Amino acid sequence: MVLAPARHPNVFLVVLGAAVLLACQPATPPAPPVPEALRRDLELTEPQARYLQTLADAADTHPADPAAQKASGMAHMRFTLSGVLSLQSRAEQDLEAAFALDPNDPELTRSLGRFYNMRAVAGDDTKAERQVEVYRALLGDRLPEALTSREFVAWSFAGLGKVLSEKNQGRMLAALDTVGDLEDALKQRTQASPEDIELQALAGNFAFFFAGNVPFGRKERVEAAVAYFEQVRRRWSELRPGAHDPEHCPNTYENFMFELAEGHTVLGNRDAARGLYEELETIREPVTRAKEQIAYVARERLRNLAAYEGEYELMPPWPSDVGNCVVCHAYSSDVPLTSLHSVEPIELDDIPTQAMAKPVLLELVLPDAVRELVEQRCVPCHRPGGQAAAEGDFSNDEGIQAHARAIVRRVTAGEMPPTGALPSDEAAILEHWLEGATASSPTSSPSPPNDRSRKRG
Repeated sequence: MVLAPARHPNVFLVVLGAAVLLACQPATPPAPPVPEALRRDLELTEPQARYLQTLADAADTHPADPAAQKASGMAHMRFTLSGVLSLQSRAEQDLEAAFALDPNDPELTRSLGRFYNMRAVAGDDTKAERQVEVYRALLGDRLPEALTSREFVAWSFAGLGKVLSEKNQGRMLAALDTVGDLEDALKQRTQASPEDIELQALAGNFAFFFAGNVPFGRKERVEAAVAYFEQVRRRWSELRPGAHDPEHCPNTYENFMFELAEGHTVLGNRDAARGLYEELETIREPVTRAKEQIAYVARERLRNLAAYEGEYELMPPWPSDVGNCVVCHAYSSDVPLTSLHSVEPIELDDIPTQAMAKPVLLELVLPDAVRELVEQRCVPCHRPGGQAAAEGDFSNDEGIQAHARAIVRRVTAGEMPPTGALPSDEAAILEHWLEGATASSPTSSPSPPNDRSRKRG
């Protein structure tokens, strides 16, 4: 990753800011235990636990087999993103082992980088150096302007890893220089590609993150973030389908709009903030736990709106700061409240739930007919470097299973493939496979596994 030379327009301000931002501390110390009232995991069912144990045993038995390590790591990653956060360490362990054996697998490096991104956004810098290493393997030393949009997203998170790595080394001025370089690159990229709505969201998230972690220029960063997310709001329908798929990413809109509402609140834009919070009070289908929590907190914000105006403790906004990927993807898992700043105390059990559970497919092997059909009809575009690579890589079994419901839904709706609807006999192959896999999944019932401990609405 190539960055610009150092810049110090106001050395005293930069040094002071670096000292406050980084607190002259080494790497982040171990976090204290989190109360269950603020965070808890989904519980695995027995079939899910057996499925993961089978893959973990294979990885442990064959430590030199990158495919075994990757299969276990990717499966544990999917469950982690569904809300079983206790599996993150095992997912990282196996993905790291696979990366050590095969650092040239782009799907693997992106997946591992995703976990490091989650750590970094939550303020965990313990794997910052690894984050830089993984993205260097993916991107090399190319300049940001030479990267595709998807690669630029990876480059941006590599920059965040570099910030945290420099902090860990006590190189505070260098860390602030990297922050400035990253912000400049994001601004230039969004200006050069105004049609790319995901870039606007990326830039907005980074602006909010730095507004909460850099002690100067906070208002300007919040203003920039609000401008970025207003673009996202106005042009939501232009976002690529996979980013707001109602099954794969059911909570993305609510997550982004809550961030925008918090930004307006900090800036004192009361009417704009109120309108967003009121919109978020209504939970859209599918009903998920994240939407319920956001709606509950939005009501609390409305009751205390005057108290929150100008309050920079709202930065960076919850819930993105505790696991953006989990927030966007999860159905029935709780979003941790550990970083939520609120006037009224809020605990998980205060929030009633009717959340749906998302089926998790447990088949270890795809039927040959399904694999052959996907290879023929989908993989020409949905493969590394393919035209639709950003929508999912279907060149392997893991990728097909991870997107199974979206594949079948879009095929049966006649949206895919783009050349025209599949013949009915081919569509039926996919439908029957999904029906069988879903029927075998214990998570297909409407009640989430840990509902007994929650109030019902």
